[in-house]
Amino acid sequence: MKQCQTQERELEQAFDQEKYADVLNILAELITANDVKPDFLYKGAYSYFMLGDYERAAQWVNNTLNFDPQNVEARILLARLCFIQNRQEDGLSIYDFLAANYQNSMTKEQKEQITDSSAYYVRREGDKLRQKYPHLAEFLQLKENAAEKTEPARTADTGSSALSALQRLKAKLEEVQAKNNKQAESETHVDGIPKQEETVTDKLADVSIEQQIVNIQNRTCSLREKVQILNKFAAAAYMAADYAGAMSYLQAALQLDDGDSQTIRNMAMAQAAFGEADKAQAIAAKLPEVDFVLLYLLKEQGR
Repeated sequence: MKQCQTQERELEQAFDQEKYADVLNILAELITANDVKPDFLYKGAYSYFMLGDYERAAQWVNNTLNFDPQNVEARILLARLCFIQNRQEDGLSIYDFLAANYQNSMTKEQKEQITDSSAYYVRREGDKLRQKYPHLAEFLQLKENAAEKTEPARTADTGSSALSALQRLKAKLEEVQAKNNKQAESETHVDGIPKQEETVTDKLADVSIEQQIVNIQNRTCSLREKVQILNKFAAAAYMAADYAGAMSYLQAALQLDDGDSQTIRNMAMAQAAFGEADKAQAIAAKLPEVDFVLLYLLKEQGR
């Protein structure tokens, strides 16, 4: 028993530190010692999931639910496995079941996981959600109503704060560009041969943009998280004045969710910086609501 207690602590520590291979090794020893608990089985399922072995992850989810049919975390993980395997309807059915039976007992984090990974389907297939998954639709609608009630309180200062942030970004870009120009003029060898320049994007990545996009698309996370990651990479490329690279990341994000407002705004700014004023205006027109701050910035960019 003492040995098992020690291994249980080691398993918890390895899981917290995201050492998933170690989790599986310790778990095998505990099972051999007949120390089987639903929480340990779930940690095994999640570890296989994070290591990319989705078949074993599904098997261990089933093992978890056999011991603990009420395990909400295991069902959420099963839904994520369905989404990864393009079984969207199965995943949404699981969420619908959870919304119908466990909404009051779910933690805040669990509710956020369901909301985040369902956001794409809310925008793209809202009518279908309401018809086929009424409990999930009601659960998500409650979230949307809560968000709408708090939105007006922030509307008053949105334009000024956004403009201020973009002005700071513009100043930062000018500062970086001036510094790069100064270094380009001064950095030469004693024999007069210029040093080979290394761009910011070279420092940021050891692989091509195309490969980075593929890596992000293959991550084990929700579509919303992938869109957010692609936007962050696009921001890094934009800061390095690599507008073509920024547009590549943003185009990949739009392929995942062509209705994401933040991606549309970022694409419009990247198009404008690239000198494609007409395309920038066209992409900005796809926003569900008119954004005067964005239109002002596009107008200034085109001067």
